[in-house]
Amino acid sequence: MADPGKSEAPTPKRREEARERGQVARSTELASALSLLGLLVVLEMSGTYMMAEITKIARYAWGGLGTFAFDDTEVRRQTLTFFLEMLLVAGPMLLGALVIGVASNVMQFGFLFAPDALALRWENLSPARGFERIFSRRTAVEVLKSFLKIGVIGTVAWSCVSGKVPKLMTLMDTNLAVFFSAVAGTAATLVLRVGLVTLALALLDFFYQRWEYEESLKMSKQEIKDERRQMEGDPLIKARIRRLQQEAARRRMFAELPNADVVITNPTHLAVALKYDGASMDAPVVLAKGARLMAARIKAVAREHGIPVMENKPLARALYRSVPVGAAVPNALFGAIAEVLAYVYQARGTLEAKARQNEERIARKAWSRRMDGGSEGAGAD
Repeated sequence: MADPGKSEAPTPKRREEARERGQVARSTELASALSLLGLLVVLEMSGTYMMAEITKIARYAWGGLGTFAFDDTEVRRQTLTFFLEMLLVAGPMLLGALVIGVASNVMQFGFLFAPDALALRWENLSPARGFERIFSRRTAVEVLKSFLKIGVIGTVAWSCVSGKVPKLMTLMDTNLAVFFSAVAGTAATLVLRVGLVTLALALLDFFYQRWEYEESLKMSKQEIKDERRQMEGDPLIKARIRRLQQEAARRRMFAELPNADVVITNPTHLAVALKYDGASMDAPVVLAKGARLMAARIKAVAREHGIPVMENKPLARALYRSVPVGAAVPNALFGAIAEVLAYVYQARGTLEAKARQNEERIARKAWSRRMDGGSEGAGAD
């Protein structure tokens, strides 16, 4: 019986692991039925050839009885000759059985190579496991299937043969070829009917095997959680890694903070540090940003290194929301940043040349931005 606690559909990982162990939905009854019908087709197609070859072998064997020399060399030669001839006769049947056997399994579960299925498992040698398998639901179902198969096939075989036995008995006094032809026709009909009935039973067994396979793979909710945790990693470990990454990013941020040109504040909740070098940068870059305690620390470091701290609430909020650390500010903010940097550079008498250079560069960016916006507006009108 399936565990009632396992009510969830199996995950793709569970299916893949079962397949690697060789656990697939497979019906041996379907493979047997297809093999029987397939061999009947092969026999129908190659029956004339096989009969001709058997006749030739029989004539050679019975016709040469008086000429054979019964020594070791001749016996070995004749044995090898008969073996090769019989192999040629049975070749179509053997090849057909091989192809049909492989095709019937591929149809059910595709190509599969599972060396794990051949591994020795000591628990399978346990007597307790043996008794468990003997009295399991699967064993009971297999026994019922066997009785059902014997009963149905026996009934079909009897219905096919019972009406033709009297006719076959009357043909025993006729030509031997006629008798064997009638027997062969009856046998072919019998095999065909039995094969079709076996195929119908095999299809039912195949669908049952599929259902039982799905039931055996079902998982509990806890198993699904454990699998997800195993695949994604322990949340505690992931949180620890995330904290370490954040700490490393903060260390890099504060290492770059002394190179900033200005810190723009909210004034108390937010702080964003900017740097701009007209000779090597196309736009100002955010070196650091933070909120609350992080903002206070940024401002403290800025004052410690003599970096101007300016209050501009709209600009600080826009930069904090839209620009990540290490990224360049968007063109839409160039005008406001140009005013801030111009004030900072003018306040530093030793950096007038840099102020003019950066102010002109940012002004051109802002003007280009306004022109692009004006052109779009004109087009819209």
